[in-house]
Amino acid sequence: MNRSVFPFTSHAEDTISNERKLPVFQEYAYDFEKNCLKTSGGHTYLVKKDEALKVWLYYVLRVARYRYAAHSHEYGNELEELIGTAGNREILESEIMRYIKEAVMVCPYIQEISDFEFLWGAEGRCTACFKVTSIYGRFTYESEVYNE
Repeated sequence: MNRSVFPFTSHAEDTISNERKLPVFQEYAYDFEKNCLKTSGGHTYLVKKDEALKVWLYYVLRVARYRYAAHSHEYGNELEELIGTAGNREILESEIMRYIKEAVMVCPYIQEISDFEFLWGAEGRCTACFKVTSIYGRFTYESEVYNE
């Protein structure tokens, strides 16, 4: 199954040994600050392994699950269910963690997410930081969560 954000990309490169053989994960390089694909010499290019997983995480945590026919029901998140939720911050953080885990753990390249931290800002904005353990290594990821 092609889990790429861009369905026309291929994972036909080298494979790695895991419980089952998975092709090397790759996505188009993305500029998160400018919100566009990166280019080199006027052409888009692919990144691999953990760098590609960061691009996948960026998208999966921004796409509402079940909303778009282009994505399977496994892809996306349900964080928008929390918009407008008031009450105990610990309960809200627990729900954010649960929704993020449900969205992320469908990826066979990701083995675990842990060590959540939440930073709260104005207007109910929240940034969730967490550690991602993939079949390639470990990195920290940060994603904004809105509660307007």
